[in-house]
Amino acid sequence: MAMALCSLACANSRYDTKWVSAELARTAGHDVPVRGLPSNENRFVPSLPPGVRDAGAITEDDAVGIALWNSAQFRADLATLGLSRADLSDAAALPNPNFSMLLPISTRQLELSITYPIAQLIQRPWRVAAAKYDVERTARSLLQTGLDAVRDVRIAWAELEAAGRRRRLRERAEGLVRKSAALAASRLGNGDISQLEADLVEAEALAAAELAKRSVREENIARVRLRQLVGLAESPLGVKLDVRPLDVPLEPPPEGAELERIAMASRPDLRAAELGIEAAGERVGLERSRIAQFVGRLDAKPVGTRGGEPVLWLPGFNTDVPLFNQNNGGRGRAYAELERASWAYLAARQQVLTDVRLAREELAMALASRDPWARTIVPLQEKNVAAALHAYEAGGESYLVVVDATRRLVDANVRELETSLDVYRARARLDRAVGWRVHASR
Repeated sequence: MAMALCSLACANSRYDTKWVSAELARTAGHDVPVRGLPSNENRFVPSLPPGVRDAGAITEDDAVGIALWNSAQFRADLATLGLSRADLSDAAALPNPNFSMLLPISTRQLELSITYPIAQLIQRPWRVAAAKYDVERTARSLLQTGLDAVRDVRIAWAELEAAGRRRRLRERAEGLVRKSAALAASRLGNGDISQLEADLVEAEALAAAELAKRSVREENIARVRLRQLVGLAESPLGVKLDVRPLDVPLEPPPEGAELERIAMASRPDLRAAELGIEAAGERVGLERSRIAQFVGRLDAKPVGTRGGEPVLWLPGFNTDVPLFNQNNGGRGRAYAELERASWAYLAARQQVLTDVRLAREELAMALASRDPWARTIVPLQEKNVAAALHAYEAGGESYLVVVDATRRLVDANVRELETSLDVYRARARLDRAVGWRVHASR
């Protein structure tokens, strides 16, 4: 009997942190390693995960791995799954019987009474089912949180990589202008150009130097942002955090219908919204069962005087008579929650489709924008700068031509850089929108 009650009370769910980790590895290519809890005696120390040896040259995948290894915020989010599993344990627990005893005083005989809330046994299947749906919904919501974290880290990595390339472009531009400024000063001394033209060259050199200094700070800002996302904000490892440049991924996105099909099957938040409907439906059944409450009762009444034998056992029950209160409020709230969950699911479907369509269009636009800048415009501008410098050194052109050509080259390089960054961002957003790693990192 005890074993039967124990098996009745047990209710387990496979949706735990290991499940979230395995699903994150399947969908995003990275799991969540098990780490010990921080304490006052054993302080949590951020570190590099296995497979990453140097924080000074990390790839996009390395950044995601470090983040999932160290991120305190994501692990704090994972802890909420324990709350849902605790609610499931409460829902599955069998109620305890109530024992009461009246002591014999004067002419009153000893009376014993045992009551048991039968209604809670009747309601238990609905409670357990709703709690199980809530556990799975929480786990899938946490999986979506993990995908969001992966997207944010990938974008931050791309922004730091782009900031480094932007700094190198600005430094290169400063070097070109400084070289021209030195040449202009020499020609001014020889009387070949006017003071006005020499001042113009110097002004361009100062502007280029300011942009180069600004690019250094922009890179530091991007590094601080990535450092926080990968969990190295307080670690000395974050001081030398840097990225290893990779080729821009140029694969076109798959067809929209295929991406939408994958997203409808893979997005954890969509499944979580669907589970919200299931849980709300179970709570409707639970509230309907609460119209009347039954309590089983077993009394022991001594028939003899002063508690003498025999003892008469009297079974019975107590119940509410639902004349005035039929749990209208509880049932109303349950039906309202079911309606809200149904509309929320429809809204989630629309959001998933919109996310996929927008992310795919952004990726296609970024790829189309980058191609002419990388293949045609930048090479042409480099040729124009070389020709302008040659003509200026030969005295055939004014330095205004060199300044204009150099500015156009720098602008073209920066524009190519921004389109490459747009490609990285769009890919990260598309993967998150689909709920699956569409393209592996190169």
